[in-house]
Amino acid sequence: MKHEHSLQKLMPSALEKNIGIIVGAPYSSGVLVGGNHYEYQEAPDEIVSKAKKIQELASKYQVSVKSVALQFSMAHPAVAAVIPGTTRPAHVKEDIAATQEVIPSPFWQDLREQNLVSPITPLPIDE
Repeated sequence: MKHEHSLQKLMPSALEKNIGIIVGAPYSSGVLVGGNHYEYQEAPDEIVSKAKKIQELASKYQVSVKSVALQFSMAHPAVAAVIPGTTRPAHVKEDIAATQEVIPSPFWQDLREQNLVSPITPLPIDE
């Protein structure tokens, strides 16, 4: 991902300085949850392919991609809040439920093993 290298520097620095990060667009502008946008423009093929792999892995473990995206976004200790954004009030309840869905540790391990996340990114499991 294009911002991965700068985030790898930013997040530890924020943590050291006791600065909380607010994550916006945890669904990658929609591409993770079935949309066709990434960073507020048409998603490139590489991103669409990666999103499909994440969706397939989530399906294999019978967990929602929304839960995966929100819990992944909240996993880094520097993250103070996540703003999923929505156009419908019903989505707020879905988002709250998604933060509480139990996602098995093997899912997160597979996500890392398939290089769908950085090898140094904190995951919401005890490693």
